[in-house]
Amino acid sequence: MGIRQVGILGVGLMVMLLSGCIGRKSINYLNDNSLSNGSSKLFENRKFEYRVQVNDVLSIRVMGLDDATSRFFNIESQSNGSMLTDAAMFVNGFSVDKNGQVQLPTVGKIKVQGLTVGEAQELVQRKINEFFTNATVILKMVNWRLSVLGQVERAGAFQVYNNQITILDALALAGGPAEFADKSHVTLLRQSERGVQALYVDLSDTKVLSSEYYYLLPNDIVYVPALKARPARMNLELLGVLLSAITVAMLVINSTK
Repeated sequence: MGIRQVGILGVGLMVMLLSGCIGRKSINYLNDNSLSNGSSKLFENRKFEYRVQVNDVLSIRVMGLDDATSRFFNIESQSNGSMLTDAAMFVNGFSVDKNGQVQLPTVGKIKVQGLTVGEAQELVQRKINEFFTNATVILKMVNWRLSVLGQVERAGAFQVYNNQITILDALALAGGPAEFADKSHVTLLRQSERGVQALYVDLSDTKVLSSEYYYLLPNDIVYVPALKARPARMNLELLGVLLSAITVAMLVINSTK
């Protein structure tokens, strides 16, 4: 192989490596050329409220009752003051049956399927008022979980203790994206009564802040894929090694001639 052939090979390798490089937009979050230092921009939220589904588990507490009646509703009164675990909350919570109803002591069955958590709490409060006076209902989701998979530092399922969590919060729970994560093609899987909805969420663009999918719902799954091309930094490091090897090869050829 002559010097000219070695040079052509080197140029070819450079073109191949640089063609696999990707821009900063694929690596960074929330790129927006309209943002500048000292200025602000409002991104209006589009929230999609979760509605109670079959097999959901609800924590329903009724405050202001006498001790004997309180034991029927409130599982914390049976825990001797100790902190309840997630498993205990799930086992002792009120499950939504196949007919979309929960069975409450004394009150009976109440249909909560299709209601938001706030609407379900108001309905249970009205039913409780028919049997008890000065009682206050507090209703929460017990199975408020989400999963983060793929190119993140700590993939797994996470229990959420917040009625409002964003997709960026979910990634933070998972330790953030890994080095070669593709933030522009994050997949969101969302369960509904009709099936599973799948869509791409582009976290590299500030438009996601106004998306209805920016805020997550119970049982959402977030999948972060790997980049199809190597980041430019890694490509340049490899390019330096190859160019050094080509230089050494050319020196060896020159010396032998």
